Amino acid sequence: MEKINISPDWVFSPQPMYIIGTKNENGTPNFCIITWIGFSFDKTPHIMMTIGGSKLTKSNILRDKKFSANMITEDNLWLADYFGNTQGEEAMKNKVSYSYKWGKCLEVPMVEECHWAYECEVSKIIELDGAHLFLAKIKNIQIDKKYESMDLKKIDLTQLKPAIYAPYNYFSIGKKLGEMGEWEQYIE
Repeated sequence: MEKINISPDWVFSPQPMYIIGTKNENGTPNFCIITWIGFSFDKTPHIMMTIGGSKLTKSNILRDKKFSANMITEDNLWLADYFGNTQGEEAMKNKVSYSYKWGKCLEVPMVEECHWAYECEVSKIIELDGAHLFLAKIKNIQIDKKYESMDLKKIDLTQLKPAIYAPYNYFSIGKKLGEMGEWEQYIE
C-alpha cells in the first residue's frame, strides 16, 4: 500500500458526540455539543474533554468543576445540531422543545432525550494554548431502562446507535464487524 503525507488538520477525526450539561450562575441549565471527548482510567473511569475558545459551558466547568456528558444517538441528533449551532452566551437555548432533569449524584443537568449519560466531576484541568483539557471522574452513569438487559461488558453499538461526527458531517454506526479475539481466523 502506497501512502502520502498530509498536514495535521481536522480532516479525519471521527468522534462520538455529547451534549455537555452545566449549571449557569443563575441556576439554569446550559447545554452545548462537544466532540473532543475520550475515555481514560486512573483507578476509576474518567472522561477526557477539550473545550477551546470562549464558551459559557467552559466557564461553568471552570467555576463548578462538574458537568454531564449526554451521548447523541440517531434519534436525538436534531437536538445536538441545534445545540451545536447556537450560542449559550447570547441567550438560553430554548427555541426547540427538550427536557432535562438534574443528576442523581451531581447537580448537573441531564438531557432526558439522551439514552446514555455520564455525571462527571473534574479532577484535573490542563490549560492549553487556546483550550482547556478536563480530566473528569465518572461519578454516575444513567442509561435508558430499555438497555438494562444489554451485556454492559460488550456494549452493542448497533442497539445504542450513537451518532458520529466527522467535520461538518454526521454518521451512524453501520454493522457489527466482529468480536475481540477473532483475529485467529485470519491466520493461514
